[in-house]
Amino acid sequence: MKWIVPAATSMALFATSAAFAQTTAPSTTPPSTPPAATAPSVQPSPATPATPTLTEAEAKELIDATVVSSDDDNVGEVAAIQRDSDGKVTELHADIGGFLGIGQTRVRVMPSQFTVVDKKVRLSLTAEQVKGLPKIEK
Repeated sequence: MKWIVPAATSMALFATSAAFAQTTAPSTTPPSTPPAATAPSVQPSPATPATPTLTEAEAKELIDATVVSSDDDNVGEVAAIQRDSDGKVTELHADIGGFLGIGQTRVRVMPSQFTVVDKKVRLSLTAEQVKGLPKIEK
């Protein structure tokens, strides 16, 4: 019974201090200019991912690398990398699905659809979207 009075007092103190913390001080800054008087802001267009450039050694190192979807599913592995004469990647071929190499489907992934992170190829597509990529004959 002795603990009820101190507990009630501390709860009342707690409740009143929270009310003081929620009050805001009056603003001392001058009012801003109306929105119509300001210059229009220019929104930069979203940056498009740069086409990766790989040396022959870097391209070979990525063969058999893990391919991960945007929802962090391991969807397959890199089968081949197509590059132009300047070393820019034109497309990536990945084997998806299957088990132990049986039942895999080879698909074409464009440079705008992937990035290389920590020796893994990270797609900008979900695992479900990967299934809809253009198929290639092996």
